[in-house]
Amino acid sequence: MNAKNPIGALPLALSFAAAYVVVAGAAGYLALDARSPAPASTAAAAVTLPVITTTTTATAPPSAPPVPATTTTLPADLRPVDAPGGLTTAIPAGWAVTTGTVATTLVATDPANPRREVRLGGAPVTDPAVSLLDRITAAAVEREREPGHTRLGLTGDRIRDFPAVRWEFQQVESGATEKTAVAYWETNGIEYVVYSSGPAEEWDQTRSRLAALIDHARP
Repeated sequence: MNAKNPIGALPLALSFAAAYVVVAGAAGYLALDARSPAPASTAAAAVTLPVITTTTTATAPPSAPPVPATTTTLPADLRPVDAPGGLTTAIPAGWAVTTGTVATTLVATDPANPRREVRLGGAPVTDPAVSLLDRITAAAVEREREPGHTRLGLTGDRIRDFPAVRWEFQQVESGATEKTAVAYWETNGIEYVVYSSGPAEEWDQTRSRLAALIDHARP
C-alpha cells in the first residue's frame, strides 16, 4: 500500500481522503489515510515506543511476607505499544513503527513485506450528534467512489461494551489486490481505530492481526 487514504471515522475515516476529514471523528479517518509519509531521500525515523507493563501487588495478611509483583506478559510474537488518544494495545514484534500522515495514528509495517501493515490511534469525536455507524458508513461510501475499492462488509458491533463498527474492504493498489479489516469504537468522546491490511491471499492472517489488536486494546 502507499500513502493512500486514511481509515478512521469520517474525520478519522474521511481523513484518508480530504473529503473524509470533514465528516466525523478524527481517528478513524486518520487510520484510513495514515500511511507513513513517503521518504524523500532517507527513511522516516522510527518512533521510539514506551514499553507498557502492568504490575499487580497482592495484599498479604500482616504476619505474611509481601507477595512479589507479577507482570502481565504477551505472546512472544507481540509487543506492547502506546498510540495516540490514550490507546494501548499489542502489535507484531519486529514490525517497524512510524507516525502516520496524521498525528493521531501510528503505522506498523512488516519489514519482510510492507504490504502487511497495521494502524492504530484515537482522536476526539468532532460531531457527537452523528452516530459512529453513520460516520463510518459515510466514509465507506466516499471510499467506494474510488476505482478498485470494494466493500466486503460494514456492521455495527460492541467492543468491551462500547459502541463499535467493523468495516472490511478490498482494494487494488499498483496492480496488487489487498484486503483490509478495520474496527472502530467510541468512549468518553474519543473515537479509537485499529486497522489491519495485507495481501488478499493472506486474508485469514490479516483478520487475525486485527483480532489481536482488539483483544489487547485499552480502553
